[in-house]
Amino acid sequence: KALYLQAEQLLLDELGFKDLDLRHQLCYTVPYKKTKEAGRLDAEYFQPKYERSLGLLGQSGFQIKDVAKVRKDRFKPKAGEPFDYIEIGNLHANGQADSEKIMGEDAPSRATSVVYTNDVITSTVRPIRRLSALIQPNQDGFVCSSGFAVLQTTNIEPEVLLVFLRLPIVCEILDLKTKASMYPAISTNDLLGMPIAMPSSQVRQQIVQLIGDAVQARQKARQLLEEAKLRVEE
Repeated sequence: KALYLQAEQLLLDELGFKDLDLRHQLCYTVPYKKTKEAGRLDAEYFQPKYERSLGLLGQSGFQIKDVAKVRKDRFKPKAGEPFDYIEIGNLHANGQADSEKIMGEDAPSRATSVVYTNDVITSTVRPIRRLSALIQPNQDGFVCSSGFAVLQTTNIEPEVLLVFLRLPIVCEILDLKTKASMYPAISTNDLLGMPIAMPSSQVRQQIVQLIGDAVQARQKARQLLEEAKLRVEE
């Protein structure tokens, strides 16, 4: 977790959020024209910190759709054949995901998307929860819930996109674009239209290294835990 937080802070500083005022303002005004253009009147949507953040991210001229595309490989379960399933509850605070083994005949209706190594999966339901993860080599070919958008990076390292999608301010902005009240979700188009700033190549490589180290640290922790269990049993 500490290694992941280093990567997150590195990206925030590189994008210019270190000196940006992200305080929640109690009182502010916006022209009526803006509310008409946005087609909404909820005050939270017009918080000045979101406008400042979008202005900062929009300077690059890039959107998520310019650096990643949605993967649409569909999964068809077969009776008698098990598969590894990743659902919302399997994601962790360090951008990694677990899975559970399920038989084909017991497949949930939401088990629809096949994921591959280095895909980034991000929950389209309640983005404020920061539920995104990077698919590891040992998870190649796993299946994930339809509640995720599966992103295949094209012009950015998947580790950098992962950290970007999990930045608190980015998740807050994405959450503003959700629709429905009982099951608020953001559309794929709104997700892909999110502005994204491109860090320098040096910073991107540092983030890749930190995320890689975090993955290895978690794997090592699991190994040590299994060894500890074995010793207790013995």
